[in-house]
Amino acid sequence: MPLTMALYDSVLKDLYEGSIREQLNSEVPLFKHLEESEKEWAGRRVVFPIHTTRNSGVGARAEGGTLPAAGNQGHSLAIVSATYQYARGAINGPAIAAGKNAFAAALSMEMDGLMSDLKVDLGRQTWGYGDGRMAQVGADGASSTSISVYNRFFEPGQNGGRYINQGAILDMGTVAAPTGQVSSATVISVAVSTTSATTVDTVTTSLSTVTVSQCETYLFTMGAGGVGVECLGVQAIVDVFTQANIFGSNAFYGSSIQGIARDNVAAWNANVFGNSGVARVIDSNLLETVFNQISIDTGEDPDMIIGHHSVVRALLDSLAADRRYVSPGTAPKYDAGHGGISYNGVPIETDRMGTYNQLLVFQKKALKKYTLKPIGFADEDGKILKQVEGIDRWQFWLCTYFNLGCDGNMKGLAMIRDIQTDF
Repeated sequence: MPLTMALYDSVLKDLYEGSIREQLNSEVPLFKHLEESEKEWAGRRVVFPIHTTRNSGVGARAEGGTLPAAGNQGHSLAIVSATYQYARGAINGPAIAAGKNAFAAALSMEMDGLMSDLKVDLGRQTWGYGDGRMAQVGADGASSTSISVYNRFFEPGQNGGRYINQGAILDMGTVAAPTGQVSSATVISVAVSTTSATTVDTVTTSLSTVTVSQCETYLFTMGAGGVGVECLGVQAIVDVFTQANIFGSNAFYGSSIQGIARDNVAAWNANVFGNSGVARVIDSNLLETVFNQISIDTGEDPDMIIGHHSVVRALLDSLAADRRYVSPGTAPKYDAGHGGISYNGVPIETDRMGTYNQLLVFQKKALKKYTLKPIGFADEDGKILKQVEGIDRWQFWLCTYFNLGCDGNMKGLAMIRDIQTDF
C-alpha cells in the first residue's frame, strides 16, 4: 500500500515558529496616568492638612454697628496609609532547565507574566471601592456550583463577572466578613451577558455546592476582602456621603476617607452626578454642567476625562453633531486611549477597567499615587529567587506598598453615573 500521511505522521517534525502570541490585554491607562504625590512618608503614613471651612466673622453692618463675631478658618488632617500588594510565583528546577530551548525561557516567562498580572489587578483596584468588592451576588445559590452576580443590565454600574478570571480563587461574604459564606472557591468559568435579556452573569466554581445569600454578599479575590486591604479606588474617593449607590449605602467606602469624615466635612465630598440608578443619555449639557461645577468649586477646569470604552462610545455618539474633524497629522496624541479626541480641549481617554455606565472627569493634580515602595521583586536578602526548603523549587514575588488618594481639592474630582450605553 502507498505511504499515507497517517503512516508517515510518527516521523514528521513539528515546526514551531515565533514567540508566544499574547491573548490577554494588560493595559491599565488610568493607573499609568496618575502621577506620584510629592508628599513623603513620615514613618507609617502620610499626613497633611486641608482647608475645609471659611472664617464666619465676615459681613456688612450698619454705621456704628457691632462688628461680626470673630471666627476662624477650618482645617482637617488628611491621612494616607499604605496598602500592601503582592504577586507570587514559583517554578521547579527541571522546568527552568527545560525552558532554555522553548518558545520562551520558563523563568523569564513566569516573571514577566507575574508583573503584568499585578499591574492588571492594580488597574482594577484603581477603579474600585477600596474594600475588594468585585461583584454583587444577585440570587441565592443554594445547592449549586454556580453563582449569579448582578450585571449592568440589572442596574447601571454593576460589574457583573467582568473582573473575575477563569482560575481565580474567590472568597464570598460581606465586607465585614469576606469569607463568611464561602472561602477559597476556584473559578471554573465565567459567563458574561451581552444583552439586556439576562440581568445576571454566572460564575461557576469548583465547589460541588455553593450556598450564598442574595444582595449583601459579594465576591472578593481570596484574602483581599475587607476595608483597607486593597487600595482606595476612584469610586471610593470620588463619592458623596449623602447619595445612595448601587449597594444601597450612602458611600461606597463609608463616611471617612483619608481619616476625614465626609458626613461632617462637606468640602471633603467630591462631585457626583447620578440619576437615582436610572440610565440616561449623556449629552453636552450634562458634561458642561460637570465642567461648570468643577470650575465653580475650585476656580479651575478639569484636565482629563476617562471611562470604559462603552461609555466613551456613548458620549461620542451623543456629541456626534458637535464633533469637529481635523486633517490627518494635526491632531494631538496622548499616551493612552484615543488620539485627538477631546471636549473643551480636555482629552477623552478609554480604560477597559473603567466602571460600566460611569465617566470620570477630574483635575489630575487632585488624584495621586502615594508610593512607599515601588513595584519590584522582593530582594531585601539580595536574592530574587528563593529556594523552597527541601524541594527543587524556586519562588519569587513582587510587591509594592502604596495607596491612592486626593492630594488637592476634592471638588476637582467628578463622577457622572447612570450613563446609558446599551441602546
